[in-house]
Amino acid sequence: MSLRWGTYALDRALCGNSLLARVLVDKFCDHLPLHRQTRRMEREGFGIGSQTLAAWVQGGAALLRPVVEALRADLLSSAWLQGDDTGLPVQDGGDGTLRKGRMWVFTDQQHALYAFTPTKQGVYPAELLRGFAGELVLVDGGSEFNQVVREQGLARAGCWSHLRTYFWKARAHHPDPARLALDTILDLFLLERKVKGKPPDEVLAFRKQHTQALIDGFFRWVQALSTHARPQSTLGQALTYARNQEAAMRLHLERGELPLSNNLSELLLRQNVVGRKNWLFARSEGGANAAATIYSLVGSCMLQGLDPHTYLRDLLDRLPDHPRNRVGELTPRAWREARSTHTTEAG
Repeated sequence: MSLRWGTYALDRALCGNSLLARVLVDKFCDHLPLHRQTRRMEREGFGIGSQTLAAWVQGGAALLRPVVEALRADLLSSAWLQGDDTGLPVQDGGDGTLRKGRMWVFTDQQHALYAFTPTKQGVYPAELLRGFAGELVLVDGGSEFNQVVREQGLARAGCWSHLRTYFWKARAHHPDPARLALDTILDLFLLERKVKGKPPDEVLAFRKQHTQALIDGFFRWVQALSTHARPQSTLGQALTYARNQEAAMRLHLERGELPLSNNLSELLLRQNVVGRKNWLFARSEGGANAAATIYSLVGSCMLQGLDPHTYLRDLLDRLPDHPRNRVGELTPRAWREARSTHTTEAG
């Protein structure tokens, strides 16, 4: 059987599209480092080096990058976004030295956009969200988001789960007030379960009727207790964070579409965190950027309920001949909608 180079997404590579999709999914969805994939391939009689696999990953990410740019355009057209970041060490040069880096994710609950930056400075999220058409972001209280909020005039909603972690840390030395705060926040989330999946106007009405009094009482308690707690204690730090974030935490009482927490962003970042425990660091900044590209697609597949291998295999088959001005048809959401339409019409 002769090989037809034109049928492969990677030009002149001994790598079919199904195999390339498998390598990408194994590394970025199932967290299998390339050297372990190499050993598995050797057992199966297919000897290939990890450097070759790394070149495939870089080449695949370059091919898929236009789809991620189309995904980014869709994301930035949303009315609101939530986001977070985590550390990603990168090997700097040939001496093995590691330097710090950051992996970001932003989502509108339909798409997931990942991006690597060398530091956590506020200029980076401001650049990543340049052109955002919405008016609101749901993030934690970190100063790295101050610039984008200021420059684009965005409203800023807070994360009740993040606030909860401060009181969780305080429970060892301040058990009674910490437990009261934790129980109150738990009550908020239990109430929220009753309107999960409901339209935003119903959620907002429910919050006004059942949640607002709880939030009002919580912040009155925070203000009163703050006059007695030592500011540098764990309880004092929790109370200070709560006071500083009160306006952001109350924004949920005005916007029924907002979840109480930023947990979805943290769930999406878990892909990177779990993977990092296996492959430890990115071998180059180019590798970190390639990871962000692939994570954007497999993370969006998760949000759309798609099998990432099926999606990536089809994408790699179609990309070489697909019109560049219609690349938006290939994002995970558009791909799922097109397949659903085709299935309905066929039925």
